[in-house]
Amino acid sequence: MEKSQPLFIPDWKDKRIVELLKADCRISQENIAQELNISRPTVQKRIKTLEENHIILGYTIITDEKKLGKEIVAFILLKLDRSRRAWSGTYSELLKRVNELEILEIHHITGDDDVLIKMRTRNIDSLEANLIEITQIKGVFRTRTMICLSSIEHGGIISTIIETEQRPPPKDILWNFT
Repeated sequence: MEKSQPLFIPDWKDKRIVELLKADCRISQENIAQELNISRPTVQKRIKTLEENHIILGYTIITDEKKLGKEIVAFILLKLDRSRRAWSGTYSELLKRVNELEILEIHHITGDDDVLIKMRTRNIDSLEANLIEITQIKGVFRTRTMICLSSIEHGGIISTIIETEQRPPPKDILWNFT
């Protein structure tokens, strides 16, 4: 019988390492060590543990999509046919065509609609062409589209505050909770 691994629970230092890597995945382990007042080998070990426990799933870059020609961000709500067969087929088709349809995210949601898609396209014409393609996928009953005028996000990352009682405030940030 295989022994089960104990549940890994990250402490405030692990959570701060994740925050620092989210803000800049190229930050050196030495800089993280200085921020947390721990040794570089300890940081290296903690990062490896976070990766092994699937808390850190990967590292990525943030691009300026407008400079790459992707001007329009749209959110599309889909209402699907109610049959189970239609649902699974619709999801399969969307997943197969993610790149072709310029889909960034697909979410199964609650409420009046069933699916929320985030899409980034070159222009209104390409958005319209993608919407026509989506409406032709079997199982899609209705779509509703919202075009984003502006965002407060930065490359898909909004800094979050990970609260714990043991965590000291970061050196360079003044928190004001009033």
